[in-house]
Formats: sequence, structure tokens, C-alpha cells
Amino acid sequence: MFTKIRFEHFKCFKKLQLQLAPLTMLSGTNATGKSTILQSFALLHQTIAENERSKSLLLNGDLATLGAASDVIDKITGRRDFMIGLDSDTVECTWTLHAEDHFALSVPIKNITWREADAWQIIKTDYLENDTALMQCLLPLELFNNATHAKPFTDTIARLTYISSDRIGPQETYSKGSSGRHITVGLRGERTPWFLEYFADEKPIPDLLRKDAPPQLQRQTEAWMRHFFPGTRFVIQAVRNANLVTMGIRTSDATDFHRPQNVGYGLTHTLPILAACLGAKMNDLILIENPESHLHPSGQAEMGEFLAKCASAGLQIILETHSDHILNGIRRAVKKQVIKPDEVALHFFQPRPDIKSHQNKSQVISPLIDIAGNLSEWPENFFDQFDKDTNFLIGWG
Repeated sequence: MFTKIRFEHFKCFKKLQLQLAPLTMLSGTNATGKSTILQSFALLHQTIAENERSKSLLLNGDLATLGAASDVIDKITGRRDFMIGLDSDTVECTWTLHAEDHFALSVPIKNITWREADAWQIIKTDYLENDTALMQCLLPLELFNNATHAKPFTDTIARLTYISSDRIGPQETYSKGSSGRHITVGLRGERTPWFLEYFADEKPIPDLLRKDAPPQLQRQTEAWMRHFFPGTRFVIQAVRNANLVTMGIRTSDATDFHRPQNVGYGLTHTLPILAACLGAKMNDLILIENPESHLHPSGQAEMGEFLAKCASAGLQIILETHSDHILNGIRRAVKKQVIKPDEVALHFFQPRPDIKSHQNKSQVISPLIDIAGNLSEWPENFFDQFDKDTNFLIGWG
């Protein structure tokens, strides 16, 4: 499980060290760097998935399209070198990259630092001076083959699931097939019905099983959907002589199955999240943008609790949200002892101070949560809009 992500001169960050937990929540005002956290994982993943021998970080792929090298360097300082570091329970890995060509669609790796907990040995390799060096999954081939924790480390990156905020709406048909070695619900949730059909009989992590349904993925996902949308059932069928499936949904036993277009966006935006979490294996990493999308406030709070339960069961969830209900669902889960306080990391992102202002303001504030669900601090603009509006309406503001 990953414990920290580190940046230097990458996009809007001069320097950042961000603690990760089984459940990490990213929040903050717009355009403050929240998405950069998720995008960095996407860049590592798509480089491994699309060209595991690559000596460069691919900026454009299935999960992220960030443009050219000039789009990812620190524009305030103008430095062409930047660093991405990722730590786990057993490894510290740092990639330093050099964007010599601002128009390039990938950025060459300059050197790699690898430290393993067993001996905390430091390995550095300079790739600009050694063009013949062989790579495997963003690591030197020799290191990949011999380091104890190299393959588990890169496998977790290769297996990750990224669910974007731009999830598809209800569709007449859904595609079969996967664009990579690891089958997921798709960036936009576009492969969710096929994912549920393909893995229909797989058993979810035991701690996520509901007692009101058989222990198979498709039936468990259906049962969890009923938790959010009472009465929900679905049926998935292959389209004959085509790489497509259809999905029928009903929200009551008294009705027939309907096309997804007739049941609204909330169900189809929630289904990919439930399917991905219930279909994941222990220690898998799932990245989710705006899990609250198209959910009623009560459903948003329930989603916060569900994701906390998934993290406590053995998954690693990193989510980006603007919903105070998601936050409160997580707080409720802590108070209910669904998840431990130290299994939750909350991060609030703020704009980077102007270099001319000489402000010493942190870009990220990380409130702590206690066993009662209370937070150690409430920074300005951290889910406080309801209080501000209430104060104004009653004449206090």
C-alpha cells in the first residue's frame, strides 16, 4: 500500500510531500492541484501499460492526456527537471525527469532512486548518460528482476483503477473488451456492465459481502446498489454477433426492466464505483473523482461510508471531492468504528502563493480526525459554505 507521494517542480507544485492512507480524501478550491495527485498515478500507470520498456513518462494515454512537456513543468520557476516520488510500506522510489524538448509528448527519465526497507539500499541510475540501459515497468531491468519489492510495487500501479468525474450516462449498449492487460470498469465507467458479466461469479473481499445476497460479484453489486437505490435490480445480456452487452435496470419488483436511459444518471454514475470496489483484490488502488456525482445528499453520505468500509477491508482509495456529505460520511464511518482514524488522510488544497508575495502559506492543509469523527482544524473554505450562507441569511454575516 502506498504511504506517500512526492513532487518537486511538477505542474503547480514547487515541492510537496503528501501522506497517503487506506482512504485519502482530496478537497479544496478549483485549480489548486487536487487532480495532479490522481494524474501522477495515471501517468505512471499508462507508461507501464502501454510501453513497459519505456525510458520516458508518457504524458498522453488511456487515463490522462496532459499535452506536452511544457504543460507539466513548473511554470513559475521555469525549471526543466521535475521529480515524482512514490513510497510504499517497503519501498521509496523517486523518478527525476528532464523536459529538454518543451513540445515532446513524453519526458525522459534522468535518474531513479530506489530504496527498500529491508536494507534501505540506495540505487541511482543516470539514463541520460546511459542510453543502452534496459527498463522494465519504469525501473532498471536488473533492479526489476532482483529487488524483492519491485514487482509488487509496479504491479499495484499497473492494476490500478481510475474512475473519472466524466462518467458516461445511460447507454443503449455497452462495449466488451479491455484496452490493457488488466480489466477494469473503464475510465468513464464505460465497461462496467461487461466487467460485471465477465467477473460475475468472482467473490468480493469477505469484509464487503452483504448477507442479503449470494457471495458473487454481480449479485453483491446488485445488493449494494439496493442499499443506495432501494428495489434496484439489473440484468446484463450479450448482444448476439457483436462485442456489446445491454443492461436492463428496474427499481421495484413491481416493474419490468427498463433501459438505463429511463432510470436516471444517479444509478449509472454510482454503479462503476461499486463494481470497481467490489471487484478489486486486496491492496488494489482505486482512484475516484467526484464519487458524489448525481447522488442525493443522503446517498453522498452513504457513499462516504461505503468507501471507508472498502478502505478498512483492504483496498486503497484516493478520492477527489467537493462534497461535504462525502466528508461527513467518512466522519460517521470513523465514529461507527467502520474505519480507524489513522486509516484516513484528509487534505485541503489551496492556491500556490505568488512568488512575489513572499507568503509562507502551505499549499496543502491536512486536518486530523479523531475517534469521534471530529476534525483538528477547519481551514477557510474547507466545507464551510453552508455556515457562511446560514450566517448571511440570519443576519450574522
